[in-house]
Amino acid sequence: MREDRPLLLEVEHLCKWFPQKQSIVEMLQKKEIRQLKAVNDVSFQLYKGENLGLVGESGCGKSTLARTILRLYEPTSGTVRLNGQDISHLRGEALRRLRPQMQMIFQDPYSSLNPRMSVYDTIAEMLKVHKVVSDHEIPARVEQLLMMSGLSMDIAQRFPGEFSGGQRQRIGIARALSLNPAFIVADEPVSALDVSIQAQIINLLAQLQRELDLTVLFISHDLRVVRHITHRVMVMYLGSNVEVGPTEEIFARPAHPYTQVLTKAAPKLDPLNRQRDYAIEGEPPSPINTPPGCKFHPRCPFCTDTCRTQVPELREISPGHLCACHKPLIV
Repeated sequence: MREDRPLLLEVEHLCKWFPQKQSIVEMLQKKEIRQLKAVNDVSFQLYKGENLGLVGESGCGKSTLARTILRLYEPTSGTVRLNGQDISHLRGEALRRLRPQMQMIFQDPYSSLNPRMSVYDTIAEMLKVHKVVSDHEIPARVEQLLMMSGLSMDIAQRFPGEFSGGQRQRIGIARALSLNPAFIVADEPVSALDVSIQAQIINLLAQLQRELDLTVLFISHDLRVVRHITHRVMVMYLGSNVEVGPTEEIFARPAHPYTQVLTKAAPKLDPLNRQRDYAIEGEPPSPINTPPGCKFHPRCPFCTDTCRTQVPELREISPGHLCACHKPLIV
């Protein structure tokens, strides 16, 4: 936690549930509509200039959480504050005015760019629509953004189909930076790229984060990347955050049993040590029918009767380190 920095984003008890379709029989029987609880009671804070890593298994709600914060999804309940302003229920013109402050770097660079727009038009359109600079300043600003992203104006009149995945992602980064956003979500920004290119994009993001003092929510499956680029880490399981803390402390002393399994399962960088520790057993329960008590208890080797019946609170176990576990593995 970076308490020396001003608070930029505050999320409190955020939920995003998706109602499930009913069969004709269920409708006739007037059964209650089932809800897929993709995000369920998530709370956290993000400070200006901070990079917060968001990790967890596929389907745990990471991308849904990000899209709900950005108001691409309407929250079911809860509060999102950006610079102290409650943005949870903004609509219409008020929401459109907010959009430049929150941008996203998408996972798939192949589908996130309009194939019929040149690189120049892709970036210039953002500047024109939101009136970031005057019309005569747009070419210079486009060139600056391309250079910041490791590209040049030589490619400005070319189209996305002419580029590799890594180059497209650089164009996406330039577009995300064009509006000088207060907050950026990077949703698995390198997972669709060749391994040889991933390190270049990660290093570029780290460099831009330092130089521009960006505030980033960094979503990734790769714990090695998260450890390299983030200040803090938040671990999600089945729609809820189960642990939040400084990156090095999370990796050195994970408190939640699920976090312990995640960090042990990560591949080692030592070429002489190709062995992995045990992987997590079983499959996550359905987010439509979550278990009572702690959601992780059906897969937890330390489960007790309390875990099966009582939901653990996310509480501070050491300065800046929070864990939702009845018996955290460190104190």
